[in-house]
Amino acid sequence: MAEQGRGAADKEMFNKIRENMMQRAISTIQHERNPTEIRQQIRRFQEMAKVEREMAAKGKELSEMRTSRRPVVDGVYTLRCKKCDNFAALSSDIRTIENSHRVILDNR
Repeated sequence: MAEQGRGAADKEMFNKIRENMMQRAISTIQHERNPTEIRQQIRRFQEMAKVEREMAAKGKELSEMRTSRRPVVDGVYTLRCKKCDNFAALSSDIRTIENSHRVILDNR
């Protein structure tokens, strides 16, 4: 039972229409294709969905690794370009301004 004017009755009617359409589509597919072909296609869809879930989980794991804070270690380190491996700066030359901006102080 749905209250008049709430839209629940309309939703229920549309759900019944969709259910009938789905049942007709399933019966049409089952009669047009042989069962082994249908099973193979279902298996492919399941494998693709599994790969997508694994990729999403791996992406989430990588983003968590990037955002996690590493422990601060005292000492002076050389910072190098990730691309060409050239010297960029010493860790002792890096200063924080207003608790947000990082700058490199260079006496050259």
